[in-house]
Amino acid sequence: MPIDVTQTYAADPDRVLAVLTDEAFLREWAQALEARVEEVSSRRDGAGTTTTVRLDAPTTGIPPVFARFVGRSVPVLDVRTWTPDGDGGHRGTLDVRSEIMGRTALVTGERRLLAVGGGTRATVAGDARVDAPLVGRQAEAAVRELVTQVVLRHEHEVLLRRLGESG
Repeated sequence: MPIDVTQTYAADPDRVLAVLTDEAFLREWAQALEARVEEVSSRRDGAGTTTTVRLDAPTTGIPPVFARFVGRSVPVLDVRTWTPDGDGGHRGTLDVRSEIMGRTALVTGERRLLAVGGGTRATVAGDARVDAPLVGRQAEAAVRELVTQVVLRHEHEVLLRRLGESG
């Protein structure tokens, strides 16, 4: 099953995007994941904004069948490129990857920030691919669950705090 998450915020899409692309927010989100930050940047140009987060993420909570292969943490590179959608919202492409024992785990997708009733509906649609013979499908399912149950949940909680909203 692909990654498919929807959340709402009282703030407008421009405000939500401003927080999502703020370096302090990105560091706080990484801290909520208990990850060690190696690099955080947010670059704005005429076309939009690109954020880059490089971290060493703990593997706590991954299925035991994979734990022995990945160790206590994995390197993760998270790159998101945001552009206006032409309708008062924003569209972001997601590219999150990790190299584990010479194999690539990749999460790609799209994040949308849509204006709705004075607020924002934020959606994430994507999928995971893991280059691992025999266990690839199981690993992909584990990555999708990790993204929806841990990564996006922590991002949502930090975003709510930064926006001054209660969850």
